[in-house]
Amino acid sequence: MIESSFRIQQHWSKTLRAAPSRVLFVLLATMIFALWSEAAAGDDLRVGAAAVNLNADDGMVIAGGITPRFVKGQEGQLRAVAVVIEKPSVAKVAIVQCDVLFVTRRMLDPVVAEIEKTTGIPAAHILINATHTHHAPSTAVVHGYGRDEVFCERVQRAVVSAVQNANKGLAGGDVTFSFHLGKEETVGANSRLMMSDGKIRWIGPTDGAVRPTGPFDPQLPVLAFHGPDRKLHALIYNHSTHTMGTRRGNVRSPSFYGLTAQELEQELGGVVSFLEGASGSTHNINRVSTGEAVTRFKSAIKDALKKAEPRPVNRLVAIKRRFTFKVRSFDEAVEDEKVVSYCRKHAGSRAESFIAVFRDMRKKLKLQQGQERETWLQVMVIGDVAIVGVP
Repeated sequence: MIESSFRIQQHWSKTLRAAPSRVLFVLLATMIFALWSEAAAGDDLRVGAAAVNLNADDGMVIAGGITPRFVKGQEGQLRAVAVVIEKPSVAKVAIVQCDVLFVTRRMLDPVVAEIEKTTGIPAAHILINATHTHHAPSTAVVHGYGRDEVFCERVQRAVVSAVQNANKGLAGGDVTFSFHLGKEETVGANSRLMMSDGKIRWIGPTDGAVRPTGPFDPQLPVLAFHGPDRKLHALIYNHSTHTMGTRRGNVRSPSFYGLTAQELEQELGGVVSFLEGASGSTHNINRVSTGEAVTRFKSAIKDALKKAEPRPVNRLVAIKRRFTFKVRSFDEAVEDEKVVSYCRKHAGSRAESFIAVFRDMRKKLKLQQGQERETWLQVMVIGDVAIVGVP
């Protein structure tokens, strides 16, 4: 599965220092140096942006939990949002968000091929991100449930349509590019907590937590594209907290990041897109309500937008490289004991169902241990701002 985690930085060296391994570091370094050495060009820039709704219904299993669940109703829209950026006669790139938990190679390989065929945007210049909302129908086999095939097909069509529509919007879409590295540090915290019994918290209450085991990234990069009349054409923002929580309880939702984007569109105009950062161990454990989280993000983004400074775009380049990894090996008895002891202590009435789900997942993975898998690393450079996609 590919859940791209994004790091957007003005200074690429900081991005590289955040890479998760020596292999990734070296590969990303090579990729970014290759892009930085590309010949510079003029500042002519065009942008098109479009959003397409992902239609869903109450009969579709919702992804994001350990066991399957279903909901009634929806708040906001689940969307595929595309921003296409072009330097005429030089390069064109597409950046896409999908309001789903995961996007996979199985889903996206044919989508990228169709986009390349119909728009001329090279496959290496197409970056597709899952916002990781825990409140949308399932697009992957994960935990105790599978894919909703009907919804997956709708996601595929929506991504293609969003990019095609954004590409059409390039005509007359002359813009200036502005950037500011903002901050929102109240919604989200490092959730990988050391507990008083020496275990690392996974689920359950935070009582007995001694300390977080790592940092929290509050950075809020904001990329804005304005027309000659200062009208906002498109805005992209990035943050790194798990996309969980709804306003109305058990409903489908893009959660606070997507709701923020959609409300900002009503207030600012243009199209607003969100890219999910590396949020594996960051959650809203301070329990800020979804409504309040939307309010805080809107305020932080508007503040960053006011502070954003125009930046020259003397290069618009992208690169995509294959990355090979292996399915990990594990000791069944050791792994089972870890899950059983933790769940029976912290999962309450859900413990046995969780234990059964993880036993079944390990059974499916048993014969795949050590097998190689292949995914993509991607880097885009807009002027002096790098966007790095790490699955």
